[in-house]
Amino acid sequence: MPPTVSEVAELVRDGLSALDVTPFAGLFAADAVYEVPFLGERIEGRDAVVATLAAGGVRARSAGLTKAQVTTTLAESGFVVELVVSGPGVEFPSSVGILTVAGGEITSYRDYPDTSAAAKFGSSSSGSERGVKPHSPQTAE
Repeated sequence: MPPTVSEVAELVRDGLSALDVTPFAGLFAADAVYEVPFLGERIEGRDAVVATLAAGGVRARSAGLTKAQVTTTLAESGFVVELVVSGPGVEFPSSVGILTVAGGEITSYRDYPDTSAAAKFGSSSSGSERGVKPHSPQTAE
């Protein structure tokens, strides 16, 4: 029996929380599509999608980010993920994604990154200079 939408969402939440695609890499359909519509980016095929998401995790970790707070909202045909990424001294909203699930597989992932927050984060070496919210114990996991 294929995984339910809520089971897929849980695995995605677990992986994204650790900035790691591994826990849900096998859930992408062979013809899955990853899109970043506002940037005109479209990646097709399981291997290419997984490679793209894995590279994003590597970039995030190399930038000093260590985890993401992930909120999922279920829908009949999939779910929405909201990510707030953090690392030592910083926390900022990263993206909202819409994932479609059919037959227990992720068929599409439309990602809407907060490019403004990412640009502020990347423009400086300290959280206060970056213009991002200082990390607070109340939001830490």
